[in-house]
Amino acid sequence: MSDDDSLPPGRLYLEFCGEDLRLSPGDRLTFGRSADLTIDDNPYLHRVLGRVSHRGGAWWLENLGRSITLTVLEVGGPSSSTVGPGSAMALVHGEFVIRFHAGPTRYELLGALEEHEWDTDLLGPDGIEGVRTLEWGRVELNPDQRLLLAALCEDRLRNPSEPDVPVPPNRDRAARLGWTVTKYNRKLDHLCEKLHRAGVSGVHGGLGASALERRRRLVEHAVAVGLVTVDDLALLDEPRASDAA
Repeated sequence: MSDDDSLPPGRLYLEFCGEDLRLSPGDRLTFGRSADLTIDDNPYLHRVLGRVSHRGGAWWLENLGRSITLTVLEVGGPSSSTVGPGSAMALVHGEFVIRFHAGPTRYELLGALEEHEWDTDLLGPDGIEGVRTLEWGRVELNPDQRLLLAALCEDRLRNPSEPDVPVPPNRDRAARLGWTVTKYNRKLDHLCEKLHRAGVSGVHGGLGASALERRRRLVEHAVAVGLVTVDDLALLDEPRASDAA
């Protein structure tokens, strides 16, 4: 960490029990019972529970623990995301709270992002004219992809204050849309591949990858960055022709 006021924008601010921390791109910070930021000597708390670091143009929160779940809540908004042990997520809200429990005790870290852009130049810092720039984690959705995401995120969007809303099974969501399971799975795979190419972690299948965790990560990301909103739920009730393709 650094206290140099001349550092470029893109800093992350954290506050815990009156202690203010300021991180700049290139910095990283661990927190836990015995970490860069000491939370408490609570024996139920992991020695190193989590880490925040900057990479790929975004600040990331990683859960380094074995049994404690981190919950990220948007301040003043409906979004909440869970980061299970061994998982990570990008911090996309201007102001947020990182909440977790260790035994009977609840802890909260307050966070804020300095003004930032989510753009990543495909050719790096040279900024060659004419090079296409992608907005991190946000992709253009075709009508079927938006409809699929609305169905997959429906329960989370209808219950924004509940951090642990179960992710529905594919068969249930396929029936909700009037699609075959084969069609649903194929379109879900295509969407996850598109987000993977845009730099979103945890949504791509692979050796040892859990299908449930992949869908959970997709829901968290889609709601957090606003790929779908409550307004998109109206799509689910629109009449549409049955299509088994």
